[in-house]
Amino acid sequence: MKLARPIAAALVASALLLAPGQARAIIVEKVVAVVGERAILQSDLRRRARPFLQKIYAAVPDGPQRTAEESKMYSDLVERMLDEQLESDAAVRASVTVSSEEVDNALANIAGMGRVSLTKLIEDVRFNTGMTEQEYRQEIRRQVLEGKLVQRLVQDRIRVTEQDLERMFERVLKQERAARQYNPSWIVLRVGETPSAEADQKGRALAEQLAARARAGEDFAALAQQHSDDGTRFKGGDLGIRAPQQSPAALAGKAPVLAPKLDQIAQELDVGQVSDPIRYKDAWVLLKVVSRQPSRYTTLDAARREMIQRVKAEQLEGAKGKWLKDLRNRTHWEIRR
Repeated sequence: MKLARPIAAALVASALLLAPGQARAIIVEKVVAVVGERAILQSDLRRRARPFLQKIYAAVPDGPQRTAEESKMYSDLVERMLDEQLESDAAVRASVTVSSEEVDNALANIAGMGRVSLTKLIEDVRFNTGMTEQEYRQEIRRQVLEGKLVQRLVQDRIRVTEQDLERMFERVLKQERAARQYNPSWIVLRVGETPSAEADQKGRALAEQLAARARAGEDFAALAQQHSDDGTRFKGGDLGIRAPQQSPAALAGKAPVLAPKLDQIAQELDVGQVSDPIRYKDAWVLLKVVSRQPSRYTTLDAARREMIQRVKAEQLEGAKGKWLKDLRNRTHWEIRR
């Protein structure tokens, strides 16, 4: 296939800088992807990869896992750079540009959100990613350009309905609950690891009776003191404050957790609710959530503005994905592994 002019230029540029007698010193740039008539060079890919490599080297020991992480990162980054080139070309066609003032404003906003000075922001970026100020400004410029372009080209596809807001509110509440610490209590009725059918049935029947009594208004703690076979019976089955399995506190080891099976059930319980009987290890168990860290959300109406922004952002992301797919379908591109 005949090389497009910009790509061919990339391959021979270094040769033109040398005198005839120095031809042996030619270094050919490797092309890792082609977008239309533009080439993405390996040197550009490696430069953009530096911040990601720094994170990988800091988090993953040298070995097969690090090699796999690097390979995936490069693969994802090439795809991202390909999309950026498509966006850049689309911006030219749509006469969308980004001024230095817009980049300055974006940087000021980022610094403001982090409550640091612009100088401190740049220093932190350099320390954490290895990016120079110019490289960081270029990254912010790309982000601002994408935002302006997406707003102009797909904004008219955004439609926020009441049903969208209700679904988003439910999702947000569920996600937030998975991070909120809670205080569970339990009643443990031991039947043994391999009980007879009769003993197992008897334990379940008692658990069902106790669940019904607790739901009817009897004190759960008193029932635990009378019937539980666990050492917590003297505290009314109180298990203390626990963190959901995948919450930041649990992942950081800052709070104890329930076993995954029990935690999953506890996440479905509202405060004051008692679970159905749970077969767990050598026992039938009842769980009750006594309290839970308060939610920052009250009603959909109170959170309406935030939910609208969340729905819009999600729809914009989906519309952007469809738009980029369409651009790829209408543009010659190739990734060279």
